[in-house]
Amino acid sequence: MTSQRPARTPRLVPFLFTGAIIGFAIGGYFGVRGGPMGGYSVASSLGYFGAFGIFIGGLLGAIVYLIADRRPR
Repeated sequence: MTSQRPARTPRLVPFLFTGAIIGFAIGGYFGVRGGPMGGYSVASSLGYFGAFGIFIGGLLGAIVYLIADRRPR
């Protein structure tokens, strides 16, 4: 009798977390690189662009998770 391991499925949280961290890093870079503009300080720009990056990165992480979860086993 042979025993087979069940197919491993990806976990959602690491995909979301990784996407959010990468998104914050990219958004923060653009926020700091631009300098103060439009009456916003560098810290405000970092916060706004970082938050936007977290949202977009988490969304992209979720899409990658769905693609990884749908692949044939």
